[in-house]
Amino acid sequence: MREYSIGAPLGLEPIMPVSLAGRLTGAGTRKSFARGEVIYRQGEKANHIHLLLSGRARTILTGPQGQEALLRIHLPHNILGLTALASTRVRDADAIADEPAVTSMIARARLLALMRDEPRLAEHLLELLVNRMTDFHYRVGEMLPQSVEQRLARALLALSQPDPAAADKGRRNEITLTHEDLANLLNTRRPTISAAINRFAEAGLIRKTGRKLTIADAGALAALYTAAAQPAST
Repeated sequence: MREYSIGAPLGLEPIMPVSLAGRLTGAGTRKSFARGEVIYRQGEKANHIHLLLSGRARTILTGPQGQEALLRIHLPHNILGLTALASTRVRDADAIADEPAVTSMIARARLLALMRDEPRLAEHLLELLVNRMTDFHYRVGEMLPQSVEQRLARALLALSQPDPAAADKGRRNEITLTHEDLANLLNTRRPTISAAINRFAEAGLIRKTGRKLTIADAGALAALYTAAAQPAST
């Protein structure tokens, strides 16, 4: 799945075959976005989906008190805005370009016509939705028994997956999210995440190079998040 998932054990390979992605691309209108530009806003009507053709994007949910939750990070060949298929077609999050990005924007009516014409497309979209639901269920459930350190360990391992479609053939596994991003992803506070990252670095589990993190001991991190729950950091 061409997005980072910290719940479901999924890789970064495309769910959708190239031929179907090509049909989607041809059915839409190309849109370009600068780094930091909003692709769509939470609360807007959802009349289109976006197939990410290049660049990277994130979706962020803003709560009633202004708190933010980083839902997912999208890579090329991924779909944003599937609330366009919901019965109540309203954006449930902001989508923002993390770097210069190009999408194919496909109208809901056109997408539905393609799904009727090509049942395999409907199957792949259903698989994507179920994968996202699985990831969401994990993230809700993990907040109950797991400490921040355990949740961070799993997130770092998931976010460090090498991208098989990258120009360096997937060898890079640096994590470039800020401490604030990681806190939003794990529903905790930035100082808590910063303290945990420092403990991981001191223990030799990760390496810090400027603002980038690299996994140094994947086995120890995996053992940490599968261990019995410890008292949660607050």
